[in-house]
Amino acid sequence: MSKTNNAGIFTGFNPWLNAIIGGRGTGKSTVVEFLRIALRREEELPDDLKAEFEKYGRVYPDREDGGLLTNDAAIRAIYRKNGSRFRVQWNPAGDLEPIQEEVDGEWGRAEGDIRQRFPVRIYSQKQVFQLAKTPLALLGVVDEAPEVDHHSWAEKWNTEQGRFLSLRAKAREIEVGLAEAPRLRGELDDVKRKLAIFEQAGHAEVLKTFQKRSRQKREVEAWEEGWAGAGEQLRKVATEIVPDLLDETTFDPDSEVDTELREHAAKVHGRLDKIRKAVETLASQTDEVAAEWRKSRDESSWKQNVDAAVQAYHKLRENLAREGAGDPATYGELVQRRQAIEQRLKELDERKKQVQDFKEQADAHLQRLLGIRRELTESRRKFLNDVLSENRYVRIKVVPYGARETVEAEFRRLLQREDRSFEKDIGSPGGEGLLGELYRNNNGTEDIEQNLVNIKDKVGKIAMDQYNTETVADRRFASHIGKLPPEVIDRLDIWLPEDSLDVQYSTTGDGQHFRSIQEGSPGQKTAALLAFLLSYGEEPLILDQPEDDLDNHLIYDLIVTQLGEVKCHRQVIVVTHNANIVVNGDAELVVALAAHGGETQKECEGSLQEKPVRDTICTVLEGRHV
Repeated sequence: MSKTNNAGIFTGFNPWLNAIIGGRGTGKSTVVEFLRIALRREEELPDDLKAEFEKYGRVYPDREDGGLLTNDAAIRAIYRKNGSRFRVQWNPAGDLEPIQEEVDGEWGRAEGDIRQRFPVRIYSQKQVFQLAKTPLALLGVVDEAPEVDHHSWAEKWNTEQGRFLSLRAKAREIEVGLAEAPRLRGELDDVKRKLAIFEQAGHAEVLKTFQKRSRQKREVEAWEEGWAGAGEQLRKVATEIVPDLLDETTFDPDSEVDTELREHAAKVHGRLDKIRKAVETLASQTDEVAAEWRKSRDESSWKQNVDAAVQAYHKLRENLAREGAGDPATYGELVQRRQAIEQRLKELDERKKQVQDFKEQADAHLQRLLGIRRELTESRRKFLNDVLSENRYVRIKVVPYGARETVEAEFRRLLQREDRSFEKDIGSPGGEGLLGELYRNNNGTEDIEQNLVNIKDKVGKIAMDQYNTETVADRRFASHIGKLPPEVIDRLDIWLPEDSLDVQYSTTGDGQHFRSIQEGSPGQKTAALLAFLLSYGEEPLILDQPEDDLDNHLIYDLIVTQLGEVKCHRQVIVVTHNANIVVNGDAELVVALAAHGGETQKECEGSLQEKPVRDTICTVLEGRHV
């Protein structure tokens, strides 16, 4: 439902073939473009047609402006699906709920993506002609076919791409820490040489024994410190056990009650004093234990070994000092440093293995990405073969990675050089530079894939400064590549050129004598594309004046014949000013529009069996009497 001024216009359609007719300026094409807006199909228009399309969604502030809508205009399309009624809405302010579902006679909000939930194909004659001129735009139409399902394919590609990029990033993050490995290995060599001086002189055992006994001595001393003051601590406790005597001045000596309490207090004091004496005895016993321990320690064989180790160490120091061999105290430090370095290098080796593992996983994902990309090409090829195998007018072949017209722009975008600089190094398909190698010696898909690998390898080596002067024409190009973030090289590694379509039309319309569509006339180009667009799909199909540029023979053989076939399994809405399409196509519903007072109104609507409809067809389309 589209609202222009204060009055609205509602147009209903049947499930088969619907024809919208009317004179010039009656709003036939406007109905199509309003449906395009409501069903969110604006992005399907080629860039050359978008400027002209903008007026259909623009509010006009005055009559001089090119807009078609008022501020309170709204466009609503009722879409029946799986037994339910949905209302898809749009208005200039954007405050209408995009999707509503009718439940028990009431409209309520529904979720989802309009393009996905409510599929439809909308083509104007100009749009079809542009598709014929630009095969890449036609590729987008192919990708929307359920048999190709580019949306699901893209999800699969993006998931695999994310894993690849993540693994590459993880590998780089760990690699940063590996940079210290050469320095550590050099330091380890120096430490080992210093240790060899001691060990080769036969002093290693003296040093090891001294270090062992020194560690034991420190442990014993630390243990002693933990309890050596126990006797003094007990004496301090003893002095705090017995409280002062109870102050008897506050008690009455003649009171039996007070006297009884004072006697109890005296007993407590006496008992605490006994405890004090016992604690003091324990303190003395603790002192005896400490003294006995010191005597046993000093008379032990262990103490003799400690003293011997110390004496041997001091003697060794004197000997090494006389020989100028250094301080033996550094031996232990060197041993500890060697152990620390070896442990760190072991950790770095583990991380190096982890980096290698991440890189191998990334390479595996890269190969899977190539496989996924090949699947897309094969899906496109199979779909086109299936729908066009018996088509007499058009033949479309998929050319893997064949979109030469976009290769340079994509490559420059990846390398962050979208200007025309470094032409000798970057080059172009079929020309010089890196891209000149892409389609060279091309005998098939595998050759292009291998050429791509070679190009990416060259860029990678330039980025790592591992190239020779013959590889680069301009050193500034190498400098630019060397400054790019590593993520750029990652994305270059997963880049694959888009496929292209080789569209051919039959000059005789009988499945023979095919020629490139680029050589055809506007009518031949339109006919070829219409033959394809009418050959597949079950979603509603909306065509705006498809007969333009076609002669009557093609209109009948191509459009009328195929519309008669497709309307049995899909809804078709055709805006036309050709009587053959309406009459010979046997339209189940004809809607005739007229302009009165600057507003579009329905002149009549109904089937061909109704006389007012037949009369309107004769008048508007200048057809014969039906």
